[in-house]
This record gives sequence, C-alpha cells and structure tokens, in this order.
Amino acid sequence: MSIGVEVSENELSIPIDYVPGVRGHAVLAVGPDSGGGDALAVWRLGPTGVAGGAWVVRLDEIEREPEQLRRIMWNLQDRCLIDWDRETPVGVLARVAEVVPAELLSKLEGTILALPDLLEEIREHRSSYSIAVEQHRTRVKSKIAPLAWATQLPSQEHLATWAAKDRFASASQVAATALAVTAAVARTAQLWQDTEQARYRRAYLRPLGDPQPLPPLWLARLRKAVHTNLSVSA
Repeated sequence: MSIGVEVSENELSIPIDYVPGVRGHAVLAVGPDSGGGDALAVWRLGPTGVAGGAWVVRLDEIEREPEQLRRIMWNLQDRCLIDWDRETPVGVLARVAEVVPAELLSKLEGTILALPDLLEEIREHRSSYSIAVEQHRTRVKSKIAPLAWATQLPSQEHLATWAAKDRFASASQVAATALAVTAAVARTAQLWQDTEQARYRRAYLRPLGDPQPLPPLWLARLRKAVHTNLSVSA
C-alpha cells in the first residue's frame, strides 16, 4: 500500500495522509549543512509521515535574523515533534530558546513523540488481535488460521538502520538526519496500516472498530496538539 498526499483512502477505508482534526508531526535536527556550518533542519510532516515542508537554516543566520526562525517555528505549533527519543528534540529546542517565544517552546516540548513508543503501541495491538483470534477459535468449529502479518515489526535499531540507508542520503548531514526520521515515521505508520488491513480482513474482528489511520494513543496525541493554539507574536 503506497502513501501519498491527497490520496483519501485505501481499499479498507483507512485515510492515507489526511486525518480530520489532525495536522501531523515535525522533525528538528541540528548538524552541519552542505557548507559544513552548524544548521537547524525543520521538517513538517503529515499524519502518516509525508513531508509537507522543509527548511535548513544556519545557526549564525538565526542569530542575525531571528524572525525567520520564529515564522518557521510558529508553523509547528499544532504538530507533535517526533524523534527516536524525547531528549533529542528537547536539546534542539534549547539551542533556539533565546529566539523562539517561551509559550511556543513549552507547547512543543509537551507534544514530543518517541518512535519506540509508537512501535510498542502497534506491537500491543497486534498481540491483542492475535488473542482475539484465539478466543474466536474456541467458539467455532471451523479451522481458523492465525493472523499473518504482511510485515514484521522491526526493533528500534533495525528501523533506524533501514531509515539511514543511502537512499535517504542528502547533500548535508543535518538534512539527512531529518530525512531519516521522516522515513521512520512513514514506515511506522505503514506498519500500523498493515496491521489494520490484516485485522479487518477477518469479519469477526471488525466489531473491534473501523480501520484507523494511526494507533489510538498516537492519534490522540496528534489531536491534543491542535486542541489549543497559541497567539502568534513576534
């Protein structure tokens, strides 16, 4: 199943990169740009990881023209920051704390999602679906095959290795870092959609609910990010 912007749904009615009431994610990274200077990369992603905007700004330019970064960062106020851990985006935000308004920094720090947590949520749902299949098996006489996942869940290390392969390389290290996280987000969302497809093919599992674009807790965090918008100020 491919993921693309503006594709409304797949064969099982799972929205692809549009979810009502949800804006998506953002990735922040600090590192060398194509010229070797320290830079900030800001990637804006849809709900399932499709990139919808990207900026690379040198840190020395931010010091000279802070308003440029403020405008970029205000675009992220209704999104969840996402990375391999919480500490990385917190550290990036600390690098720009003197430029970005305190209320915006506080809100962004409260939205952070960690990819390992999202993988674990998918793993828990796969386990619960498999248990539901076994419970159904005890109530019917016909032979019931176990759930077969089209794709197995990778470990954090395997996902990170896959996301950092050469095909996601960039002209600069900082952009490559942001692109690798972006690829991992899209892959994780795809793993969930594969999970929902396998479940929904079983009629007796459909009462568990219509196919969802993202796991419940992940989706709830994205919705929470848009619940309260801040007042844009210079």
